Amino acid sequence: MLLRERKDLPEKNADVDLAEVSATAAKSEQAKEIAQSLKEIAPMDAPSVPMLATVPNCFQWGPVTDETRARGILEQVKVRSNEASLVKKPSALTDGWWVLFPKAHDMDTANSNRKMLLEKGVTDLWLFDKGPLQGAISLGLFKTRVRAEQAQKKFTDQGIITEVVPRQVPRDAYWVRIPWTGPTTDLDELLKATARQSATGMSASLIPCD
Repeated sequence: MLLRERKDLPEKNADVDLAEVSATAAKSEQAKEIAQSLKEIAPMDAPSVPMLATVPNCFQWGPVTDETRARGILEQVKVRSNEASLVKKPSALTDGWWVLFPKAHDMDTANSNRKMLLEKGVTDLWLFDKGPLQGAISLGLFKTRVRAEQAQKKFTDQGIITEVVPRQVPRDAYWVRIPWTGPTTDLDELLKATARQSATGMSASLIPCD
């Protein structure tokens, strides 16, 4: 393009340039205002929400009445859970097994049940007239569940319905407290192997920590 032709082109309107600048400035100011509003609503330097730490599950296994045995189990568990510990606390322990004729709804019915059992030739019995077993009739207390179930079978053969119920007594006992982050099934298998090795025959259970 020749210089003469460039001179002939219309010059850009100064008013238009100013208008464009003003519009751009207005948009910039508007953007600043929006940014300030957002900053007031959610400050950039606001503390972040802390992440919750992973807390291991906690289980307790017991009860165990013998301290030496309890410490032996603890040492075996510590191989997999180094933070395991031993605690001693009041517990409901199984001390024998009842063979019971089921509880009646009221004492009149319970006395009728007692009379029925006597007529069937069952003389070694005891009617509970108070406490949690009120209305039930004991047909014997046995040291092991196996012996209780053997007695139960004899009553079943006579047509007498019975149930085998553990006799619970309050007593201090040891519990192995186990923080555990792995699958619960792995812990259950570990404790089953431990129980087999100790071969005590005592009934213990795995429950959540209290």
